[in-house]
Amino acid sequence: MVKLGEKIAIVTGAGAGIGRAVALRMAREGAAVVVADVDEDAADSVVGEIRSEGGSAAFVFADVASEGEVEKMVAFAESEFGGLDVLVNNAGGVEEPYFPEGEPERWGRAIALNLCGVMLGVHFGVRAMKKCGGGAIVNISSMGGIGFQPYDKPEYGAAKAGVVRLTASLATLQEQLGVRVNCICPGWVDTPASRRGRAEMTPEEKKLVPPILLQPEEIVDAVVMFVEDETMAGRVMIWPEGEPWRIVPVDAQC
Repeated sequence: MVKLGEKIAIVTGAGAGIGRAVALRMAREGAAVVVADVDEDAADSVVGEIRSEGGSAAFVFADVASEGEVEKMVAFAESEFGGLDVLVNNAGGVEEPYFPEGEPERWGRAIALNLCGVMLGVHFGVRAMKKCGGGAIVNISSMGGIGFQPYDKPEYGAAKAGVVRLTASLATLQEQLGVRVNCICPGWVDTPASRRGRAEMTPEEKKLVPPILLQPEEIVDAVVMFVEDETMAGRVMIWPEGEPWRIVPVDAQC
């Protein structure tokens, strides 16, 4: 079993929500953490909290939709801490108006952020991990990418579905390079972004929100499990709010 102590990790979107919780937990477990985000103030706050507890962390500005910035993000981990062992591709999001009402620039940005950003992270992360003899990547997808029912954010759902298929497709990296890639698909999580979205809902929309939401710390437990369990590669966890999580069998049929 892999332990986080003395590992070097990058967490994208680490300034708030799930990313913040992941960064704090990994630092408390002994990892050196690169806190990657586009919100410098929020990320600096996370870095300060980690350092105040005696942990090791550093901030890097990274828009994961940018190839150049993701490349620099990984290079920063190597120069600042000496390598890369763990990558958590958490950054994501979507804004109204949604596809097909929204203009291509807007929904294209959602695809770039939620799918291409993960692919870029894997692309550059794998190269760095190869130098260290392997590593673990955890992609944060969404229940919005699972199933065949209608969904009100089509571009987000399509991108998150792509992350699921991408993850399963990369199972062979474990044998080839010693890099394990896994994926978590949570339902509603109680994050600052989620709370802002709920605050803007109509009374009718609020009725559709589940009464019990997942907490960021619960997702962190799943991330740590995937990092530490060396038997897991190319696996997808689905976790609807109000239900236990489960790992999708590799031979599951659509």
